Amino acid sequence: MKTKSWVSYLLACSGLLLIPLVGLIYLHLNQNDGTAYSLMTDLDRQIPFIKSFVVPYLSWYGFLAVGFLYLVYRDRKNYIRTLIEFIIGLLLCYSVYAIYQTTVPRPEVAGSDWVSRTVQWVYRSDEPFNCFPSTHVLTAYLLMKAYLRSTLIAKRYKFVVAIMGALIIVSTLFVKQHVLMDIVGAVLVAEGVVYIIERSRSVWLKKSLTADARQDKLERGLKQ
Repeated sequence: MKTKSWVSYLLACSGLLLIPLVGLIYLHLNQNDGTAYSLMTDLDRQIPFIKSFVVPYLSWYGFLAVGFLYLVYRDRKNYIRTLIEFIIGLLLCYSVYAIYQTTVPRPEVAGSDWVSRTVQWVYRSDEPFNCFPSTHVLTAYLLMKAYLRSTLIAKRYKFVVAIMGALIIVSTLFVKQHVLMDIVGAVLVAEGVVYIIERSRSVWLKKSLTADARQDKLERGLKQ
């Protein structure tokens, strides 16, 4: 890329700093306030704990980073829209956490192999609270939708993102970080945000086109 293009790219990427900035709210909310509800169902109890799924679970960080960096490069308008969806979606999830705290019971993880130690590290690093809706699922799902709706991204990249996103989502169940309702809630929040953004965009475009038509009509009238 040319120098100006690099500057434009880096400036666009700087918008990603909003995500960890908003994430500071989560650090404040992720603690036990004395009352935490469980949304676990009988179906959740039948889902086995598979510690190896901690690998796709943690790949979420790289998934978002690489996914966003390529999206900025390939489809700038889609990137801005997706970033707005992320921020709104996260704020909605944090609002739920503030008034309705949930928890997920975790299994005892024995063993000294690297996979077991990694799961133990995840459990130590992230308190088992504020699980509904899952921000892990919300963000993976929104990035998947961003790639799938883009007309500028090759199908092979869409396929890779869809597979990775799906693995990350199911991994939240197998490592017992979330339950099914957490996933359902996250998808509903994501779809709601996408709908609102799309609806607002359609209304704005309609008003813009109407204003342009009126301006053209006025200019033609003045010329007559």
